Amino acid sequence: MHANGLVGALAPVFFVLLLGYAAGKRNEFDVDQSAGLSKLALNFALPASLFVSMTSIPRDLLLKQGRLLLALTIVHLGLFIAAWVLLNLVKPLRGTASLIYALALSTSATPVFGFAVLQPILGATAGPTVGLVALTINLTVPLAVVLLAMDEATKQSTSGAGASNGSPVLTGLGAGLKSPLLWAPILGIMLTLSGHHLPMQVAACFDLIGSATSGVAVFAVGLVLAAHPILISKAVIFGSLARVSIQSALFLVLLRVLHVVSPFANDALLCCSFPLSNVVVLFAARYKAAEAESASMLLFSTVLLVVTVPAMLWITH
Repeated sequence: MHANGLVGALAPVFFVLLLGYAAGKRNEFDVDQSAGLSKLALNFALPASLFVSMTSIPRDLLLKQGRLLLALTIVHLGLFIAAWVLLNLVKPLRGTASLIYALALSTSATPVFGFAVLQPILGATAGPTVGLVALTINLTVPLAVVLLAMDEATKQSTSGAGASNGSPVLTGLGAGLKSPLLWAPILGIMLTLSGHHLPMQVAACFDLIGSATSGVAVFAVGLVLAAHPILISKAVIFGSLARVSIQSALFLVLLRVLHVVSPFANDALLCCSFPLSNVVVLFAARYKAAEAESASMLLFSTVLLVVTVPAMLWITH
């Protein structure tokens, strides 16, 4: 892809991101309004897009994605568990901080930036790729929710504040299973595997709300960035570089080791180099750990898109 095409794909993303950041700094949106925009993008618009995208994959092609899904599961769920175990050995990072950093390393902002960046570059394969990656990301997040809730319950018990009502495990699993980002692509896959096709009129309904995904999601990220101070530290710099490189390198190795042959493989590799997921910043704020660091990593890893996207395109070609 030549430079003009790449600039044409990334320029709108940064424009909307800066627009959201400026709106946040001018207090055009309060906390509830910002949360509402994120909910609109991630709970309604994006699931609609993912559902339609998964139904557009030919059945025979979808049945051949087993190895790709295995590789994606390893680099998301497997990497999260491995990173958490290793980071928990570092004394200053034990507990909640290790979970936040592990989640930052293993989950990308593909659901947020995916359609905005990939569609101009990849075209028709963008939707199914985002759907497959989002599915594995949303297999990872529920486990993180369980572990974060358990860690918080342990702290409350130790401090004598009293543990929360309800099981942390059930809380985490419930949050994960209720997520539209999990069941939307699953429903699309089930419909495709059944051999049925989505009627054009129904697909048009989902496409209408799904078309809001890119703009609203990126704008909401700008609002999140505006709400946190920017921190420059070794942890932020190293974390940002690790986010856009470690998962990509591991996935590239797995593609070779598992002999993955898929039209979505190279596109998924590009997704692995995306910025950290904005849900990491939300969890950091919720559990009062690494708040400024996670927001700053989101900013720097987003800026790194101008490097990672052309680098991944060069590697894959």
